[in-house]
Amino acid sequence: MRLLRPTATLALLALACGCTPSPQAPGTTMPSEGPLAVDDNPPNAEGKPLLDDLVRTARNADRIVVIEHSSEYDTAEGIHSATPPQERTYRQVVLAGQARQSLIATLEGVDPYVSMWATACIFEPHHRFEFYTGKQRTHTLEVCFQCNELQWDGAKNPVPQALYQDLRPFITSLGMQPERDWKSLAR
Repeated sequence: MRLLRPTATLALLALACGCTPSPQAPGTTMPSEGPLAVDDNPPNAEGKPLLDDLVRTARNADRIVVIEHSSEYDTAEGIHSATPPQERTYRQVVLAGQARQSLIATLEGVDPYVSMWATACIFEPHHRFEFYTGKQRTHTLEVCFQCNELQWDGAKNPVPQALYQDLRPFITSLGMQPERDWKSLAR
């Protein structure tokens, strides 16, 4: 109590004289910004291993084929059938030269931030990236732009959310559409 009274007196005197706290020195953090601070969206790079794997696979592939295709859920027969309908290919592009470099640049430019979210959609991919070495397909990336999900047969790592928004313009540049009325197209 004795220590509290002089400290309170000094604080009141400082305020009465117009004293204000000095600005924070550069490079220091406020207590709420320290390593134990709670943040709803802390920065992270958890998606970097997946992006590195995709870039490495794209660089090492002899051939990359991007396919826009139907999904088994596009027709009522696919939903209620024990054997899904045969996949239809709407467009197929073999990436060469500038298009291949554009894919690699797109992947290298994706923000690796991963947020903790889950989708409630049914995975209905309509775009597939196939990576080949010689005649052997080495990896496949299936992408669903409707629910922002993917299936990658490479290393299992968290997926950065920016991957979907960054792949959209690339898909469009190939004459494909990230989203469309897939059900009417499958009829």
